[in-house]
Amino acid sequence: EWDRLSTKFADFMEGKKRVVAEATSGGKPFYRLRAIGFENTEDSKRFCAALNAMKTGCVPVARN
Repeated sequence: EWDRLSTKFADFMEGKKRVVAEATSGGKPFYRLRAIGFENTEDSKRFCAALNAMKTGCVPVARN
């Protein structure tokens, strides 16, 4: 999926790296694909707003 997104949104994905995190919901495992390499929270919000505007799901997550 990262490769597909990197090709489709090359301008937005430049300089970003991927992190795959395993999680569990309802007792079933699933995987979250995360992009890292943002300057700040506002940068990640702009990134997601652009992807969401192009009908690609994205949720900005602030690091604690």
